Amino acid sequence: MSGTSAAPVIEWSERYEVGIAAIDGQHREMLDIANRLIEGLHAGRDHDELVETLRELARCAEHNIATEERLMQEHGLATAHHRDEHRRLLESIWQFDLRLDPGGLDESVRFLREWLLGHIDEDDRPFAEQLRSRGVS
Repeated sequence: MSGTSAAPVIEWSERYEVGIAAIDGQHREMLDIANRLIEGLHAGRDHDELVETLRELARCAEHNIATEERLMQEHGLATAHHRDEHRRLLESIWQFDLRLDPGGLDESVRFLREWLLGHIDEDDRPFAEQLRSRGVS
């Protein structure tokens, strides 16, 4: 692995916006933290520092989940599947193993990308459409 290569980052795109300002802001914050974690892994940062960044990501995810679930409840949306998915995602991130070898780094980047962007596409987008139809922006 070359020392001059740029750290792999997860690029934000308008395609990931769901049209609910609070949720989009929280998703972008999670992406920023995930990128800091990836960059820290790439740069060989101290394991304790990486673990603290991972904890920050988990706290941010918990805040996002609380926001989404509050909105679901306030607007009477069916929530069972989405809540189950939230629990699965939180369990995944809390059990995430920081692997520092090159193969582990690629696996870490893939996990974080799929975890965040996959959830936005598969679960949050349909939920946000329901909210927008009820006047939430």
